[in-house]
Amino acid sequence: MNLNISDGREVYFERNGKKGIYQLSYIDKNKNSMNRINDNYQNLCENILTNIGGKDNILSVTHCATRLRFTLKDIGLVKQETIKKLKGVIGTQVSAGQFQIIIGQHVPDVYDVFITLAGISKAEPINENLDANLNKLSFKNILNRIFETISSCVIPIFPIFIGAGLIKMLVAILGPGLLNVFSDTSDVMVLLTFVGDAGFYYFPIFAAWSAAKRFDVSIPIALFLAAILVHPTLVGIVANGEPFTVYGIPMTLVNYSSQFIPVILMVWVLSYVQRFVDRICPVVIKVAFLPLLCVLIMLPITLCVLGPIGTYCGILIENIANLLASTVGPLAVGLIGGAWYFLVALGMDKALVPVILNSFASQGYDNLFWLSAVVATYALIGVAFAYFIRCKKEDRAMAGSNAITIALGGVSEPTIYGCIFRFKRAMIYLFTGGCVGGILASLLQVKAYTLGAGNILFFTIFAGGDGKSLIPGIICCIVAFAISFGLGLVFGFPTNKSAE
Repeated sequence: MNLNISDGREVYFERNGKKGIYQLSYIDKNKNSMNRINDNYQNLCENILTNIGGKDNILSVTHCATRLRFTLKDIGLVKQETIKKLKGVIGTQVSAGQFQIIIGQHVPDVYDVFITLAGISKAEPINENLDANLNKLSFKNILNRIFETISSCVIPIFPIFIGAGLIKMLVAILGPGLLNVFSDTSDVMVLLTFVGDAGFYYFPIFAAWSAAKRFDVSIPIALFLAAILVHPTLVGIVANGEPFTVYGIPMTLVNYSSQFIPVILMVWVLSYVQRFVDRICPVVIKVAFLPLLCVLIMLPITLCVLGPIGTYCGILIENIANLLASTVGPLAVGLIGGAWYFLVALGMDKALVPVILNSFASQGYDNLFWLSAVVATYALIGVAFAYFIRCKKEDRAMAGSNAITIALGGVSEPTIYGCIFRFKRAMIYLFTGGCVGGILASLLQVKAYTLGAGNILFFTIFAGGDGKSLIPGIICCIVAFAISFGLGLVFGFPTNKSAE
């Protein structure tokens, strides 16, 4: 192999007739390798900031496992083609009201550099300027903003539900319904039961925290109001069906435990109330009277208006989901299972998060969207491993890394963009496996009882309720994996157009 070191930073090599370049940041005597990486991220972030319309066009920015997610005042100012060509950018897309830049697994580092460069608080939105010219009112835009807002309030608290859900899963597995290791009255089971339930029961408080950050309002006041909704006295009034009034206004009797839509509405209105009180309240008494006035004003608005409205919205969502599951269940779960990771690639899965969480909160399980996501995950793992076996030798390292990433880490984007979107046949394998697995899961009346991690152990979320979903659920996952894996193994991943 011939090597040629140029300017102390790059090594040009030639081996077996192939040429390439290695970047050697450790040769730089003035900067260490971390500084080189940060410089690259700095340049990337500067270009991104310039081409999305600058800081003034940003409402909020966050990230998932592989993407930067921007909520912008005017998406029309974004130069998508320019951003796509930037070094370090895999692709871009607009979905659910967000402009998304696909970076890869090092997106947290890029995000940290970006918010520092833009002067934006981490995981917090900047002040919103509702300029009529920048935010055109249309049904589509309003709907996108609603879904984006709800998702941005719920996604930050996902770890709570994953942790609580896994604990509830342990209760189901270790209890009399399955392994019968502990009785229902044992200290271990009682402990795990109330710990797991706490993650869902206090959903309003968790949602108030993330919503307060989203709407830039006082977090303590938002948490205080949310805590009122789950106070034992209010819960007792509702449970007993006792008529109750707030300042003489009749209160609708609603149990707010495990609910989130009423809380998001409450914090949204609080953002306006707080600004109003802040303007009229003298500075000398503001420390004491601002929270007092905010709470006193919000009590009737929340308990008599917003709470019932949010609850009815949740019931409507639940009824629509149940209608789909009961009428066209197998077809719906099959189609969603086949198309799930295409929705993920488009960012549209985030719009379904409120529906999924509402199902868990109201029913204790989901038998539609999240069920589809589980079988789709095993179909994707099947395609990933089939590609690892059938790919060319030079692609094997990348394919193996992608397969391990989805199987163990639950990160799907490397496989989606490194395999599924590269080969038309891979799309067919994925859709077929997810579709058949979804149809079978619906026919067997499988239910998903918690969120869980989207990796090889995803099947554990079927271990809940009466325990009857675990074995059928595992069978459906095996079927989805086997079909996509088998198709990939038999028909391969041809790259030439004639083969496609």
